[in-house]
Amino acid sequence: MKALSVFLSLALLQCLAYPAEAADGIYEPVGFAKRARTKTENAFTITQGGTELTPTIFLSAVDNNYPRLDAADARRRVASARRLEVQGVFDPMLRTLDGYTWMQNTSKFDTLKRVIFNQPVIELPTRSGITFLGTYRFNPRSSQSPFIETGFVGEFGGGVMVPLLRGLIVNEKHTTEKVAKLGEPVATQAFSLNRLDILLKASIAYWNWIGAQRKMQVARRLVQLSELLVSAAEKQSNAGDLPRIQVTEAEEDFQRRTADKIAAELEFKKATYEMAVYLFDNSGRPVPFLDEMNVPNQWPTPATFTGSEIDASIQKAIDRRPELKRIALERQQAKLQLQLARNDLLPQADGLYTQGYDGGNNGIGRVFRAQVTFSQPIYLRNARGRIKASQFNIEALNSEEAAERQRIVAEVMSAAATLNASYDKYQAVTKQVEKSEAVYVGEKKRFNFGDSTVFLVTQRERQLFDARIKLIDAQVEYLNASAKMQALTVTY
Repeated sequence: MKALSVFLSLALLQCLAYPAEAADGIYEPVGFAKRARTKTENAFTITQGGTELTPTIFLSAVDNNYPRLDAADARRRVASARRLEVQGVFDPMLRTLDGYTWMQNTSKFDTLKRVIFNQPVIELPTRSGITFLGTYRFNPRSSQSPFIETGFVGEFGGGVMVPLLRGLIVNEKHTTEKVAKLGEPVATQAFSLNRLDILLKASIAYWNWIGAQRKMQVARRLVQLSELLVSAAEKQSNAGDLPRIQVTEAEEDFQRRTADKIAAELEFKKATYEMAVYLFDNSGRPVPFLDEMNVPNQWPTPATFTGSEIDASIQKAIDRRPELKRIALERQQAKLQLQLARNDLLPQADGLYTQGYDGGNNGIGRVFRAQVTFSQPIYLRNARGRIKASQFNIEALNSEEAAERQRIVAEVMSAAATLNASYDKYQAVTKQVEKSEAVYVGEKKRFNFGDSTVFLVTQRERQLFDARIKLIDAQVEYLNASAKMQALTVTY
């Protein structure tokens, strides 16, 4: 009975150890929780009230409310469900064999033997591979049958199964659980990559939307200038100071500019619809389409990207990018599989010891059983094949990491080069706009004094229009490159 008491104590300790092994909950792991959200200003209120939609509010709304991110988060939580599933192998297991049979007497030929048998067992598996047993047998009057007879109270007992070589400490169940636990951060990195991609696309759509609105304003202003030119040409023609053909030329230019304005307004509408794809309110409802009144009056001015900023961005990208974190986690999973495969080279030798008490009439008191089973494949091809597969997988991950690291560095350098080129272009085009405007104003004055022609004035207008469009394009290109840099350095 002393050994039975020791067993029950060990079993109790094992049961108490379960919460420590699964501190995040047996039934509802922490990983099942939805992603954290920050409080954001309601985008619906912004669009309805005509308030400016700033990039901070827009990206915050996308980050918190975009349904595709919710879908990606749900897929992330599947990994937690998978971990809970594999942890089920450590649940206490109740097995029982109960029945009543008529059978051939094993000691007397051609004699009927009636047998009642009841043999329940509780198994408490552990992560070390050791399994504790709680047993009970009630087989009264089952002698001369395959069922070992017990007293009329039954046989109470307990025991332990121990893998002596293969499966001790390193075993398939525990390794599968470790791999599943690493699968949760792997899924988190996949979610992070998906989130960065969505926020980058949303940022590009946002800056394209603002750029389209600025181009629409330029086109409208040019139509106004063309209209003034037509009016001035009419007056000079009526006064006999300008041939009628130049009035027609001014009217033709006005119609061209009107068509350009319509095209610019269409591009703004398209940009609005493209951005609306990402915009949902705090309740998950699509936000009404934005309008020109929601476009901010101010937008960031390009600035140079210094060498120290480039170095810092490269280091941030290397430290933060989810691709590299995913590879590191998958390498840990592969090393666990390699460790398990090497352990499986060992022979399968399992020890079993049970001890109990057979009580009641016909009971014999203290009973025990000890045995060892042994098995070993001759060629070990299964284990050796898995060892090679794990080694090749680790080799592939190392190569992938080197390539991914170089790609990230190259993309940061490319984004930095685009930022600086866009800044230089912005500076040059800003000066071009100033010169084009001065030339246009001068040419317009000459026309008013009769020293120029409609053709020259429209040429100056066109040059000014093209310069302003180039300036907007340079600023949008810079802001898109800045968004790319934010995604690369994981600063969203």
